[in-house]
Amino acid sequence: MAFRQVKELLQWVCDFHESLAARYTHLASNQGDERMKMALDFLADRERRMGQIVVRFLEDDKTGVLDTWLLDSSDFVHPRVLDRVPQCVDCRDAQDILANAMAANQTLKDMYRMRRELAQTPSETELFTELMNNQDAEIRLQVRDIGRLEMY
Repeated sequence: MAFRQVKELLQWVCDFHESLAARYTHLASNQGDERMKMALDFLADRERRMGQIVVRFLEDDKTGVLDTWLLDSSDFVHPRVLDRVPQCVDCRDAQDILANAMAANQTLKDMYRMRRELAQTPSETELFTELMNNQDAEIRLQVRDIGRLEMY
């Protein structure tokens, strides 16, 4: 088992968002279909914004929750989580891209839920609840906006 602090986990989340943004940007640059390119560019922008939100959590720790120690059996060197998000090689339309993005969003939401359930302090519970709620809001936004793209 590895011991890590909340701030290390949130830094990993920032890196996760940036890696996804880079992946979406790369896929968009190689895309011939304009709608798919727009969908991928949109998702890259959203990932960058989500990363910035997590950075604000890192910068605005008034409760000291970031210094809380976590017990984590997987040593959370999680770059391989990103590998679970398909390359979207077979993506044929924006709905395929959206399904791909939802896999990444669900991965983070599940992690936040687990961390909330394992929280040892009320401030830790509050942090992971807020992160989970933000992820839920992001899922709704992405579904809505990709759906709008499909309509036009």
